[in-house]
Amino acid sequence: MIRSDRLLYELAPEGYGERYCEPVEQWLTRAQPYLPHFPEEVLEQWIYRHWKGVLCHWGWLDFRAMSFSKQYWSTERILSQVSSPYQDVVEKLARRMSNPLFQQSWLVQRMQSDGTWPVAPIILHCDGRFMTAEGRELNAPYHLLEGHHRLGYLTAMAAQEINVLREHALWVVKISVH
Repeated sequence: MIRSDRLLYELAPEGYGERYCEPVEQWLTRAQPYLPHFPEEVLEQWIYRHWKGVLCHWGWLDFRAMSFSKQYWSTERILSQVSSPYQDVVEKLARRMSNPLFQQSWLVQRMQSDGTWPVAPIILHCDGRFMTAEGRELNAPYHLLEGHHRLGYLTAMAAQEINVLREHALWVVKISVH
């Protein structure tokens, strides 16, 4: 597998983490030629908004070999088949959902109102076992790359039987091995 960390340095939004960051529209015109096969929603939600985390946690993946399909899965399938090497974070976020302070979050309110997430999380389909850069093992068929808050909140909503739609959009990523 070809690492993508050098590519990700090229895609860093100008001013990332500073007061004035390059506008997403401007960044997309720079980024799309590097990754023309990435859906715009994935570029914006994952790489633009979470650039440093993507670089640190997922830069070892081959971004140029990724293919994407938008799929609709049942709540049950998501909760039983999608895992995260940061599952402790997902569980912590699910527990926070009952905290009145977090009830004021725009994301919590939107998900409770709509019964689903506003933007599809991104999951990686793996046929084999991989180790992350931090030494965490990926051994389930589907791994969450982006959307930990949303998965945590969906988990809590399903457990509390809050207004949850039957199906939810996901971006499923596959990496062809050359």
